[in-house]
Amino acid sequence: MSSREIECLRCSAEGKTSWEISQILGVSERTVTFHMQNASGKLQVSNRSHAVARAVSLGVVF
Repeated sequence: MSSREIECLRCSAEGKTSWEISQILGVSERTVTFHMQNASGKLQVSNRSHAVARAVSLGVVF
């Protein structure tokens, strides 16, 4: 998993929206969505909430 995907998951776990994450990371909202979709694929889940939950359970996000 890339460092950007982990950063997006971490921010999402804190309750941030894609727009808020894009402002924090200095990228477009579409780029955040792209990273979240990639992370979801790698975690073999179908949505953002499940991706965050799986990442936390695997220790990827603290």
